[in-house]
Amino acid sequence: MEDLEKSVHISELYDLNHRHDNNLNKGYNYKDNVLKDSLSNRLFDNDITNGFLLKLQELIVLTIDSNVITRNWFNYTVSKYYDKHNN
Repeated sequence: MEDLEKSVHISELYDLNHRHDNNLNKGYNYKDNVLKDSLSNRLFDNDITNGFLLKLQELIVLTIDSNVITRNWFNYTVSKYYDKHNN
């Protein structure tokens, strides 16, 4: 999401606005292993279902990302692209 926000804004203004950001609160990294943490490991033993679930994970990540933008839309104190929530 950070790349999306950076591409929407002028790069100099983006750097100026985010120069004091710290990375203490990174949130949960769901983009790499959301299905591995959510589903049973037995589903990933079969090569066919493993391939299907890896392709399905991209769709799940896009769904989560779109919900994060919707969540931030009503909170005017944060950027609508902010995705480092704790919960």
